[in-house]
Parts: sequence; structure tokens; C-alpha cells
Amino acid sequence: MRLTLFALLVVMVLPMSVHAQAVNSDPGDSLQAAEVDSTATPDSMQTTTEETIPDSTVSEEATEETPQEEVRGGFLSGFAKFFREGGFAMWAILLFFFVGMVISIERVMFLFGTAAIKPEAFMARIADLIRKGSIEGAIAETTRQKAPLSRIIEAALRNYRGTERDIQNAVDEMALAELPRVNARIGYLAMLANVSTMVGLLGTIFGLIAAFAAVAAADPEQKSIMLANGISMAMNTTAFGLVSAIPLLIVHSLLTSRADKLVDQIDRYSVMVMNMLAASRKGD
Repeated sequence: MRLTLFALLVVMVLPMSVHAQAVNSDPGDSLQAAEVDSTATPDSMQTTTEETIPDSTVSEEATEETPQEEVRGGFLSGFAKFFREGGFAMWAILLFFFVGMVISIERVMFLFGTAAIKPEAFMARIADLIRKGSIEGAIAETTRQKAPLSRIIEAALRNYRGTERDIQNAVDEMALAELPRVNARIGYLAMLANVSTMVGLLGTIFGLIAAFAAVAAADPEQKSIMLANGISMAMNTTAFGLVSAIPLLIVHSLLTSRADKLVDQIDRYSVMVMNMLAASRKGD
């Protein structure tokens, strides 16, 4: 499970790091290339123009590709500017958001995948096998599932020959092992959402401090620039902190509801199977 979390974290963080490096790279190379092109002689420019694709083809291709490139470049450049103006707090919020998303994906895969089981249909098959006296068949049915409910039912079935106290102890022991798997790491999502909001507010405070310092002590020529930078930091960190916190809180609520439902199913059906075993023993 730890390997799964680490792999998800690497897959999600690596592309953002590459993009951040590309955004922060020095544009000097492109400026030098532009200067070299500007020094080209008219003869070379004419020769290059004559060897290019016909104007109609170039214009058609440019017309088709330009809108998509402008939209994509505008969004990325706008986000990069928004992120850069937010200052150091943006990196902390981004880290908290990605950690929360990794936890969310892993929990969704477990709660809605591994632990997903139709309890009514599952218990109907188990009850039918118990009534027929096929305890081994019921055990085989539980081993086909990896859900916490099936593992707890399996523990009860394997202690069928023991006393009612032995069956209860086996169920309790397996429940102590399986119930923490249901609720694991869900609480971290609320913590990460709260911390993201707090870091956003901290960035807002630093931005306001910078803005007031610009108004109080900066040179008139630099005052407007420093004031704008401080206000941008204040607003951007607050906005990004909320953008990170709101989805994490929503996912936390959904996963908490799902985990509570699974725990209720385990409590209900574990008691049900113990009653069925007790009735089956009395019938024997």
C-alpha cells in the first residue's frame, strides 16, 4: 500500500515539476535567437521565403492551429503568472494538494474497489450454504472476496466448531485488523485542507505586510510595483489555498460516508452470521 501511495505521488508531482522548471527558465536563449534572426541579410531572407511552403498552405495551417495554441498557451501562461506572483506559500499549498489527491485516489480505489461488495447477495449465498451444512463451501465463497466484510465472515466460519465465545473472539480479532483499513488516512484529508487554508492566509499576511511596507518606505518610482506585488501575493495565496482545500473537504466527506457505511455493514452482517451459525449448531 505504501508503494502504491509513493507511485501515485511521483506520477502526479513529476509533470508539475517539469512544467515549473520550463516556466522559470531564463528566456535569454529565445532573445538571442531573435537577435540572430534580426541580423539576417535581405538576400538570405528572400532565399528563405522562396524555399518555404506556398502561402496558401501556410495560412490555412496557421488558421487551423493558432486558436488551440493560443488557448493552451494563454491558460498555462496565466496560471504560471498566478502561481509565480503568489510567492513561496504557493509551493506549500501545491504540495499539500497533491498529497491529498494521492491519498484520495488510493482511498477511492480501496473503498469503492477492493472493499466494494454487494452484502445482500453475498450474505444470501453464505446463508444458503450454512443451511445446507456446507461450511467449507461458505468458507470458499468468502475467500473469493478481499473485502473486510468477507474476511470477518471467514473468521467466524473457520471457528464454527468452537463455542459461541470462540466465534465472537475470532470475529472481534479480525474486526480489529480490518476496521482500521477502512478508515485509514481519511482523516489526513481534512487536516491537509485546513493546513492549505492556513498557509494561504499566512501568504496573505505576508503580502499585506509587503504592500504596507511599499506604501510607507519605498521610493515613489518603485512604490506602485511593490504595492501591486504585495496585493497579488495576498490575493493569490488565499485563492489557491481555497482551491486546494475545497476539493479535499468534499472528498473527505464522501470517503467518510462510505467508510461509515462499510463499518455499519460489518457490524450488522457479522452478528447475522454468528446467529446463523448458532442456529445451525442447535439444529445439529
